[in-house]
Amino acid sequence: MAKLAFDTGGTFTDFALLDDNGDLHLHKVLSTPKNPAEAVVQGVSELLEEFSGSIAIEKLQVLGATTVVTNAVLERKGVETGFVTTEGFQDMLRIRNEGRYDLYDLNIKYPDPLVTRANSFGAAERIAADGSVMTELNEETVREIAGRLKEKGIRSVAVCLLHAYKYPQHEQCVAALLREEDPDIFVSLSSEVCPEVREFDRASTTVVNAYTRPQMAGHVAHLQREFAKKGIDRQVLWMTSSGGLVPSRRAAELPVRLIESGPAAGAVAAAEFGRIAGEGSVLSFDMGGTTAKLCLIPNGEPTVGTDLEVAHYQRFRKGSGFPLKIQSIQMIEIGAGGGSIAAKNPLGLLDVGPRSAGALPGPAAYQRGGTEPTVTDADILLGYMGTESFVGGSFKVSRDAALEAMTKLAQSLDVSVDRCAWGIHDLVNESMSKAAAMHATDLGVDPRSLPMVAFGGAGPVHAYGIARKLGIKRIICPTGAGVTSAIGLLIAPVAVDLSASHPMAVDAWDMDAMNRLLADLAAQGAEVVAAAGVAKDTITNRYTVDMRYVGQGHEITVALPDRSLPKEDFLKQLLENFSKLYRELFGRTVAASVEVITWRLRASGEKDQVTRPHEAEVADARKGSRQVYFQEIGSFTETPVYDHYKLPVLQRIKGPAIVEQRESTAVVGPSGIFHADASGNLVINIQ
Repeated sequence: MAKLAFDTGGTFTDFALLDDNGDLHLHKVLSTPKNPAEAVVQGVSELLEEFSGSIAIEKLQVLGATTVVTNAVLERKGVETGFVTTEGFQDMLRIRNEGRYDLYDLNIKYPDPLVTRANSFGAAERIAADGSVMTELNEETVREIAGRLKEKGIRSVAVCLLHAYKYPQHEQCVAALLREEDPDIFVSLSSEVCPEVREFDRASTTVVNAYTRPQMAGHVAHLQREFAKKGIDRQVLWMTSSGGLVPSRRAAELPVRLIESGPAAGAVAAAEFGRIAGEGSVLSFDMGGTTAKLCLIPNGEPTVGTDLEVAHYQRFRKGSGFPLKIQSIQMIEIGAGGGSIAAKNPLGLLDVGPRSAGALPGPAAYQRGGTEPTVTDADILLGYMGTESFVGGSFKVSRDAALEAMTKLAQSLDVSVDRCAWGIHDLVNESMSKAAAMHATDLGVDPRSLPMVAFGGAGPVHAYGIARKLGIKRIICPTGAGVTSAIGLLIAPVAVDLSASHPMAVDAWDMDAMNRLLADLAAQGAEVVAAAGVAKDTITNRYTVDMRYVGQGHEITVALPDRSLPKEDFLKQLLENFSKLYRELFGRTVAASVEVITWRLRASGEKDQVTRPHEAEVADARKGSRQVYFQEIGSFTETPVYDHYKLPVLQRIKGPAIVEQRESTAVVGPSGIFHADASGNLVINIQ
């Protein structure tokens, strides 16, 4: 069955088509930030027109990753949203959890809530922590709230009542009343979006879902209509932040789970390419036009966390953004991409990012209105990227335009143009190497021990410099590195992550209650996965639990043992799993009782394979040469340029060199030796 994947990025929208013959075709178009669907439809149309003879259109499966949700939150371009909570808790979004990301900052600030205080309402109701109803829901207060929401023209509302994670009946009644008063309103319930403990985190997650839901629902519906016109009737499958694919309907209902969909697809692909190259653990480095993402992948699987934070008021400061209780692949993201703008800061020094030229106007070299120098402009002037081979030659860029923009900045800094361009390139590499070192250190790993999988339009350009700073000795640049996230969509399984908070002490374990709870999660998971066309008998369920010592404030996620074990053996294995992980993380264990707080399920189908043998015959892969700057040499030097797709398998070539793909370019410095492996990946070993 043919598959067509698209990944909407800040600068380019990437495509990967696996046709009915098993051949992989890659494509790239400029993104359309004002209406992301335009670029998607354009790219899909171009691919279908070119390869219509090798695709059975009625069976074509379309897969998508998007930045629509992320951008709506970061740029605060979601819809005006309402918030309904238990009466007396209307200030929850402003009070937060009373945590401080900087204990000594007397003027500490946080991002303004996505819902104004005027749009936050209290419903007269109260359910206690044990489930007893202290105050029955006053339906009239809910109807009054519905009327005020309608008067304000609010289309989406988040509902988060106390203890609804376990006792959702009042939330469900509120939703029914709101829809009765306004059938067109979007209602996001915390008991459906995030049925977990911790009031503020649950509310924050539900609000982000409500804030972005109408926009994502419109995006999904628009694409489904456009695809239907082309004869594509199957539901689009969308990548979630945890690396699984879900059907359009669920993506439209729970957009908060797609907030890191593109980066997650890239991490899935990096894990697969690392495995193919014989590496168990790798560092994934994805650099596009707007951002760079770094992800540690231990033992062939990206680490999936249970918390995420977005829209930080202070970059990299945990606690300064909106917390999201969703499962997501753990990575670190910085605002450094090919479109990142370089400028002189108030101290007279060079700064790069986080401002980006994006797709419009784009870098100065694009000649689409950009006048400020960017990372891409610097890379062109340094010879790392060719003006005639950019995106396979289908997209013309101007070295003269890049030079003009760079000259202005160089003069303001009182340095040469070459020095300015190298400073931009090296500053970006320094920022990313520090971020990578911090990410690896947080996870207890020495980055020097890891090979790097580099991809994205700008990833292979910067990988060599970053690897040298980190002490990494091996770089893997996949075939199609510029659209690797789209390829990741072709590999990823259909999967859904579900959770439910239901505290249970190990000392008072109830096997029947556990089995009922997990059976309910499994039924929900099977419904979602089967809706994507996966046969129910092929669905795999993986269970984990969030555990802690009784009295602690936070949990760690532990694998659940085989439930067919006798109770005594089951609990012994569970405690061993907990103690082993706790000791690895904190160096000790505690003499105290242990409890489970939240139960988790990942229901998934099977992964697909898209890699094909590299069939390049022994041929002259050299395309020519050009002047390229290398700091190791200290000057520009005439450097050979190679065609990645014509490299003979396992033939080692000494750097310096430039290796060009259609969608990306790899830079190999003087200390590098490179070759193409049997799967077509470019492997660079640094001496």
